[in-house]
Amino acid sequence: MRVGLVCGLVVLASCGAKVPEIDTPTPVLPDAEAPTVFSRAYSLTESPDGTVRVFAKEARDYTHLFEMRKQDDGSWSEPSKLEFPARIKLTTPSFSHADGMLYYASDADIFERGQRDANIWRVAFEEDGWGTPEPLPASINTGADQLNPAMDAQGRLYFTDNGYDSKGSHDIFEASMDEEAGDWVVSSMPDVFNTFRAEAHIAVTPDGGRIFFYSARTPKLGSVDIWTAERSADGAWGQPQNLGEPVNTSGIDFGAGMSGDGSILFFSREGELMMISLDAALAGVGTLESETASSDAAD
Repeated sequence: MRVGLVCGLVVLASCGAKVPEIDTPTPVLPDAEAPTVFSRAYSLTESPDGTVRVFAKEARDYTHLFEMRKQDDGSWSEPSKLEFPARIKLTTPSFSHADGMLYYASDADIFERGQRDANIWRVAFEEDGWGTPEPLPASINTGADQLNPAMDAQGRLYFTDNGYDSKGSHDIFEASMDEEAGDWVVSSMPDVFNTFRAEAHIAVTPDGGRIFFYSARTPKLGSVDIWTAERSADGAWGQPQNLGEPVNTSGIDFGAGMSGDGSILFFSREGELMMISLDAALAGVGTLESETASSDAAD
């Protein structure tokens, strides 16, 4: 039944018909082997033109990136491993809505800087394959771990870092390119975004109007939930809210990503890649906070 649903969506999309609403969490790879705690997949991202998908998958202590390409019939190829530079960690991919490049984190050596921690890299997807990966400059990649990049159409880069002015094990930061100086300027997100726990696995809508990340903060349904915040017309971020059901469950829901057109939210449930329409994903925003407030008032 799950296979039929996914194949049906693919056929409709390839024929140019309107894809029906994916109103419940649906497996992206229904025939894939069930994940274990050592083989979880997450952070599925899709290129702006909708022809390439990339995700991270663990293999015990290692993490690798895998790609899938859209075929002529509208189906997706089997995942194949990407051989980008790394020692152990190759993770958290995200296609940029500004330059179309794939941003990701790698612990590959950057010898000229003496860096062997996790840094943010990027690589272009070209007609004949992938270009040459390059690390972002030292204004982004410091002596700490930089992970979880996501970039909107305005070129605003979001990532996590355990250096800078982090208050927790990993905090979310925003960076913008200063065209006059020719370098990145990093700024902290509003205080309500970061906690003493880790915030990670960032995704942002193409227009930059909404951000997603996982957190263990409360109120929550599982050990970690996916949270979201909306940017107002004046550019100010609102209070992060728990995404609620049907995305979050009593299990582990994390690793958000976006389709190329921003209409589908990808995420990982217990290590299995899932998808749901953005509208359906947002239906439960704030409900958990409301229920908690009502319960507190009753007490």
